[in-house]
Amino acid sequence: MEGRKLLLLFILFISFYSSQAQYEVMVSTNYPPYNYLDENDKLVGFNIDILNAINNVYHAEIKVTGSKWQEANTYLQEGKIQAIAGAHYPGTPDSEYDYTRSVIQTSHCFLYNRKFRNKISVDEIRTIKNPLIVLWENDVLTHYVESINPNTRFVFVDNYQSLLEELEKKDVTCAFSQKIASMYYAGILDKPYINPGNEDILERSMGFKISKSAPQLTEMLNNGLEIIMSNGEYQRIYSKWIKDYNTQSNNWQHFTKYFILAGVIVLLVILILLAFNSILKIRVRNRTKDLHLQLKLNTQITEELEKQKIKAEESDKMKSAFLANMSHEIRTPMNGIMGFTELLKSHNYSQSEHKNFIEIIQQSGERMLTTINNIIEISKIESGVESVQICETNIEKIVHELFLFFAREAKEKGVDLIIEQKEINTNQPFFSDAYKVNSILTNLIKNALKFTHNGYVKIGYTVSDTNASFYISDSGIGIENEKQDAIFNYFIQADSSISSRFEGSGLGLSICKEYTKMLDGEIRVESETDKGSTFYVDIPNNLGSAVPTPCEIPSQTQTKPKIPTGLKVIVAEDDKISFFFLNYILEGISAKILHATNGMKAIELVKENPDTDIVLMDSKMPVLNGIDAVKEIRKFNPDVYIIAQTAYAIDDYKSKTLEAGCNNYIEKPVNKDKLLEIISEGITKTN
Repeated sequence: MEGRKLLLLFILFISFYSSQAQYEVMVSTNYPPYNYLDENDKLVGFNIDILNAINNVYHAEIKVTGSKWQEANTYLQEGKIQAIAGAHYPGTPDSEYDYTRSVIQTSHCFLYNRKFRNKISVDEIRTIKNPLIVLWENDVLTHYVESINPNTRFVFVDNYQSLLEELEKKDVTCAFSQKIASMYYAGILDKPYINPGNEDILERSMGFKISKSAPQLTEMLNNGLEIIMSNGEYQRIYSKWIKDYNTQSNNWQHFTKYFILAGVIVLLVILILLAFNSILKIRVRNRTKDLHLQLKLNTQITEELEKQKIKAEESDKMKSAFLANMSHEIRTPMNGIMGFTELLKSHNYSQSEHKNFIEIIQQSGERMLTTINNIIEISKIESGVESVQICETNIEKIVHELFLFFAREAKEKGVDLIIEQKEINTNQPFFSDAYKVNSILTNLIKNALKFTHNGYVKIGYTVSDTNASFYISDSGIGIENEKQDAIFNYFIQADSSISSRFEGSGLGLSICKEYTKMLDGEIRVESETDKGSTFYVDIPNNLGSAVPTPCEIPSQTQTKPKIPTGLKVIVAEDDKISFFFLNYILEGISAKILHATNGMKAIELVKENPDTDIVLMDSKMPVLNGIDAVKEIRKFNPDVYIIAQTAYAIDDYKSKTLEAGCNNYIEKPVNKDKLLEIISEGITKTN
């Protein structure tokens, strides 16, 4: 079970860092000539060519797929695609989606059969006593027509072929439909006598509807549209798909007076052009200047796109390096755990060798846990989940506890661990995030010990009214000048060969940098190859965010707790291995251990055993989870000491367990000494 949890965490982590290679834009498969499936089931149409043209501009892959209109909107809502083409603007701000600039204007019109009438217009429909009009059954369309003539009778259809067939009937006055699509079907069905009226009605802008989660796609589509509109590609696509269907009626008799008027206007325009020729020359020059500016803008856009492409490629390389590094950092300790576990099954080795195998397994497990914790910390930083908790912080206590914690490791390596307290020039409390200060110093000291074979590691600090300054100095292998900036990046170590000589994920210094930045501090390094390195950290005193109580951070001292005995314990744990482990920890201090495999069973056991001293409650169990089980227990037993145990690595999960009624909280993998210390504290308080 524990292995599966680790595997699940690793898969989730990979998913978090994986990147999509392309955007997916979906179109309707039945909206000609804008987008539809041809006889070969291939997506074609105006919107398809527009997307292909934008693809050519960016040399990128915008995947175009087709579906029914309702399905496309559902996919966009569920985040399965990033955009849909052919969407009309809602007319009001949309908090869920972005919209590009208008790609094309669509409109409705009145259609008539030239066999039965010479023209049609809104004014004519208004004067007909009881016009019979064919249209889709749509409230907007019917209300519009009724606003022109309330006595209108309707024939409702659900496809263009039926609409055009109704126009073949003499008693039908006209049809009211989408103009471009109607004229497209009139051409397909060979009905050249079907004409549109000369009025464009219910005009709307159509473009791309894009998820808020893909702002880069919105920018890409807007910039791409501007480019193809300026270089002539848009006009070519428009002429190919739309121009032939966006025509006016060719009833010459009806338009005679307009032609005469147009002729007069043309003559006047010619005279004006001749009179103001010089003005036009100036305008031509201005237009030429505008075109030069547009070309310059297009060049800038192209350069920016190239920069973004390079950044994306660098990001991909970093993620590839991350996956390779994480694979190594997880498989390597797993190799030690699995390999030496197998050796422990054999009786061919001495007791001292078995003891050595166990120590190696424990070290490998701790190494893997450190890697996973670092991954989680980086994930929380990247996603913005990590927050700063400012409270009173005891700098001297933190440094002293870290010194005691690392003293044994330094002694085993033959390295002198030294504290250098320069000065404390303040009597007022220091306010910061104690957990992050502790984490920064822990990573720097651990890093110094890792790369120092002999000599010393020094921990120096000073505290003033305004800030705390630290330095961690070592006599280790040092860092080359040209690589000193890169070591703070994710997954980077100073020497490409170091990864083969020193274990580690390359995340520790990245966490130090990000935490220092979150605390408004600074971190830097001075180093010389083969002579050592010194890391300097300055953290400001956040007096403006003062909290009267001191921060609580996990103690890193290695003192053993006072262990109570003869306790009655209920362990709520559905995982057999975890229970087996807890049973071994608790058997020396408990008179009786009861086991519940789900939340409901835990409630029953507490009811049946009101004299229970301790309840160890797993947070995730079948039937009823641990938090809900604790809430139920507190309804009838407010005194029993409940310790939540969980594998969730979320900062606010501890507060959730305490709000539910737990007295304390411990993370998996459970540390024996820490658990016994919590139990000792709990029994002391209850007694």
